[in-house]
Order: sequence, then C-alpha cells, then structure tokens
Amino acid sequence: MSEDLTNKLPVNQEQKLSRVLEAVQGLTVRVDSMERKMEERLYDTRPIWEHLASKVDLLQEGLQELRQGQKDLREELRKGQDDLSEELRQGQNDLHEELRKGQDDLRQEFRGLKTYLRDILRRMSIFNDTLVAIQADYRDIYDRVRGLELKSEVNGQCEL
Repeated sequence: MSEDLTNKLPVNQEQKLSRVLEAVQGLTVRVDSMERKMEERLYDTRPIWEHLASKVDLLQEGLQELRQGQKDLREELRKGQDDLSEELRQGQNDLHEELRKGQDDLRQEFRGLKTYLRDILRRMSIFNDTLVAIQADYRDIYDRVRGLELKSEVNGQCEL
C-alpha cells in the first residue's frame, strides 16, 4: 500500500478508469470477505463471551456474599468486644467487691489482734508488777534473814 498505484496505470483515460474500478471492486470483495470472516468469528466467540459474562456475574455474587460475610463478622466482633468489655467490667466490679470484703475482714481481724495484744501486754504488766513485788518481798526477807544472822553472830549463836 505504500507504493503509488497510479504509476502502473495506463496512459489513456478509459483504461485508467477501468483499472481504478477493478481495484475498487477488488477492495470491495476483500472487505466483504473480511466482514464474513469477522461474522463467523463473532459467532465462534459469542458463546465464550456469554460464558465469561455468566462467570463475571457469579464472581460479583460471590463478592457480594463475601462483603456481607465481612459485615456480619465485623458486627459479631463488635458484639463480642462489647460482651467481653462488659464481662471484664463485671469481673473488675466483683474483684473490687471481694477486695473490699477481704479488707474489712482484715481490719476486723487486725482489731481483734490489737485487743488480744493489749490483753497480753496488760497481763505481762501485771506479771511484771507481781514479779517486782515478789523480788521486793524476797529482798525484804533476805535483809531480815541477814539481819538475824548478824545478830546471832554478835550474840555468839551461829547455828545457821
């Protein structure tokens, strides 16, 4: 097609026109032939296109189902998180309540221990006072006995 076809044309006008007509008719035949081939191939590819279109429809339906599934999963996840948060809050509240009870029990036990310790200290104080009184009595008795011994030595009676 890149070469100039007019160079091959004969010199006279009629021959030129007939050649041009022949060339146009040849081109018309070729175009008709190509159109037929395209029609034939179109019939060959139409089932493929229809099949592909049905597959695309199925893919779109599957994609829609996946999106719905994701939406459902997100909703369930949010519900699960809310439920878990509520359970955690309830667990924290229960734990705080148990801690408060435990602290109250410990305070009460501590008061009892303080009372018991105070009683022990009071008894030890009484025991200590009694021991001091006994020691004072012992010294008094010791001093009396020593005094008697000294008197008896002076009197010459040392029998002890």
